[in-house]
Amino acid sequence: MNGRWMAVGMAVALAAGWVRAQAPAAAGGPETVITSRRLDFDYPRKTAVFEGDVVVTDERVVIKADQMTAVFSAGNQPEMITAVGNVRIEQEDRVATCDRATYSVKSGLLVLTGRPVVKRGAEIMSGSRIIFSRDDDKVKCEDAVLRIAPGQGGFDGLLKR
Repeated sequence: MNGRWMAVGMAVALAAGWVRAQAPAAAGGPETVITSRRLDFDYPRKTAVFEGDVVVTDERVVIKADQMTAVFSAGNQPEMITAVGNVRIEQEDRVATCDRATYSVKSGLLVLTGRPVVKRGAEIMSGSRIIFSRDDDKVKCEDAVLRIAPGQGGFDGLLKR
């Protein structure tokens, strides 16, 4: 989504060092760090699983979850990234929380489920499922509730910058 929420979905892949959400960083550029209590790489199945107090820190986003799984293609490119359990995504002045966040690299969709909420200041969007589309800069919220605070910039301010 033009560098906004796209970075949220890509951060897990960034953290593993396989892809960049935007252009590749110059040598010696900012780093991405993932911490967790445990990391399991399954080379035959092409998966990486981070478990326990997972924190992804990047210059564009911070993601926290109980578990994060990355699935890779035959060419070792990330295909699907899933964060599960107490998911919290912090980017600029926005915070998203949910039980599960799934990012498909191919489709460019970031799907938040399990009581998803996106907050910016006093503005709040919630629903049963929130979908961010990287390629066409759209957001879809099912069973939507949108609370817009007076003088806060409205709908556009909550979802974009």
